[in-house]
Amino acid sequence: MNRLIGRVLACVLALGVISATAWTMMPVQVAGVLIGLNNLSAGLSAKTVQTDIGEIHYLEGGHGETILLVHGIYARKEHWVDVMRSLVDDYHVIAIDLPGFGDNAKLPDGQYTLDQQQENLLSVLQALELNHVHIAANSMGAYVAALLAAKRPDLMASFAFIGSPLGVATPIKSDMDIARAQGDTPLVVQNAADFVNRNAWLAPEMPYVPQPILHSWMQSEVATPDHNARVWDVVHNQSSVPTLLELAKALPMPALVVWCRPDRIFHVSGAPLLDQALPVSTLAQLDQCGHLPMLDQPDRVAEIYQAFLAVAKAPRKTSEPPKSPP
Repeated sequence: MNRLIGRVLACVLALGVISATAWTMMPVQVAGVLIGLNNLSAGLSAKTVQTDIGEIHYLEGGHGETILLVHGIYARKEHWVDVMRSLVDDYHVIAIDLPGFGDNAKLPDGQYTLDQQQENLLSVLQALELNHVHIAANSMGAYVAALLAAKRPDLMASFAFIGSPLGVATPIKSDMDIARAQGDTPLVVQNAADFVNRNAWLAPEMPYVPQPILHSWMQSEVATPDHNARVWDVVHNQSSVPTLLELAKALPMPALVVWCRPDRIFHVSGAPLLDQALPVSTLAQLDQCGHLPMLDQPDRVAEIYQAFLAVAKAPRKTSEPPKSPP
């Protein structure tokens, strides 16, 4: 019996050593396993679809009305997983890697203008056969989706800005506004130090991500420094589109605005401006989160979003009888 116990303990120890070695020596492989397990635990499957602009990677799970989740610049579909975890029991949820980002192939520079990204997003919706869906989007992705919503409002049942969007000039300058005025672009990754520094810009306290996953994502960005810089320039300096506040006035669908403080990327003073510009809007301002509330506070974001959807899905009255005088 003692010999058997010894063998079991030796096997457990050996597995522990092997796991620890793989964790540090094979981070990309371990990252793939960990991401797959996390997706599975959230009821999600990783899939691809062919579009006019190449193969698109996405996550899908659940049943019911469809929600499409769209990330921002340099981000990826996995940033939505913890929010999706709370939605899959009641909705059919899809999170995409935008064309040219995440696990998708890089695109020629001209494909990254905001107006072209709108066309690319439309290609993804058509390939997935999505029509009249609920869209929730963050940062640059929200701007891209809003451009599409203004052009094709028939495609969207509701629109949610999860975190501050690109395209709103805020009355109070953000930390990033100040940095950009000084010639700095803190979100553009050129090396490992930039990657770590950017995370500090995005959240008051970056949520835990297993080291192999973080290392894998870092290596992917660090490998294309010139591309990263060009994408930033194309998005911010070569796009010819209306401001988001101008677009917002033309969005007829119910809208939700979730904006955090302290958000160092776009100051929270822009939240009431966007809320006022949208014809039918609900505003939620959250504390102790940054530019990516779906990572900082996924449970709270899911709770707010589900409450919004419950109202957005309800039939809207076309007319109401006049109120009786008091």
